[in-house]
Amino acid sequence: MRSAARSFLALFVAVFVLMATQRAGAWSESGHHLVALLAFDELTPEEQQKLLAILAAHPRYAEDFTPPEKIKNADRFRVGTAGYWPDIARKLPEYNRPSWHYQLGATLTLGEPSEYQVPKTPGELPTDATLETQDLHIAQAIELSRRIFNDQAAPPADRAIALCWLGHLVGDAHQPCHAGSLYAARLFPEGDRGANSIPTRQKNNMHALWDGLLGGRYSEGTLDRRVKEIAAPEFAVAGNAAMAAENPLEPLVWLAESRSAAVDHAYTHEVLGPVKATMEEGGELPEIYFSEAYLKQAGKLAQLRAVAAGKRLAAIWREGTR
Repeated sequence: MRSAARSFLALFVAVFVLMATQRAGAWSESGHHLVALLAFDELTPEEQQKLLAILAAHPRYAEDFTPPEKIKNADRFRVGTAGYWPDIARKLPEYNRPSWHYQLGATLTLGEPSEYQVPKTPGELPTDATLETQDLHIAQAIELSRRIFNDQAAPPADRAIALCWLGHLVGDAHQPCHAGSLYAARLFPEGDRGANSIPTRQKNNMHALWDGLLGGRYSEGTLDRRVKEIAAPEFAVAGNAAMAAENPLEPLVWLAESRSAAVDHAYTHEVLGPVKATMEEGGELPEIYFSEAYLKQAGKLAQLRAVAAGKRLAAIWREGTR
């Protein structure tokens, strides 16, 4: 699987060359809206209406999906919000599922293995898992949500919630820092929490920096522009490649791609240099200041991962609208 992921990412590197003039724009509020809208635009008008009808049964539809007065396209706002909603739910104990957003395991390890502890890879989805089950991780949660979303006999509210989790988690699985952690002897014996523990001068920590590569807060005009930009021919090449990959709708494939992307483009020498020095010398890891070259490449990769996520999410949402 790792070999296939690297082959797929090799295409991304080729696409970088075509994107030299493209703006680096990604998985905060704006990023999740973007992935959801890219998927929505792949659906037929009939499929779009069915998706919106399923979403309308959401138990917090009035509270969380009513667009502000200034919004011009209410349907697109609602679909984008569906992709972002699990982050809204972080403030709602009834719906918050913290561990669903990431995968356990090592993206990268440094130093003597006896000096760090990598948790076991999450197993198969428990047979009794429901939308109320807390102790799941991203691949398991996607399988559960997909099962419920596709079950037309399931309660409409459950299908609507599952729709939102799919819109969100497919995006998260394509973000390199959600796929695993760096485990380093003495420095990160329990992992760097998906790069949350790596301080940076930009965005406070490395995870937050990557989360924000597709934009920050929601803006309808900015988002419309980004959707159009990312529809350029060179992005279409990456989207088609994502669907041509082996098992393109398997979350473990997406996570393997994301870990490979993290090794090649996130945990570069700009990160590993200070990490290794701190491991040897002790003390606290200093704030990392990323170069313009790092940020530019990271931004391009974020856009490509968003395209792949959008294509794959469209195929999964389409299943539930049949």
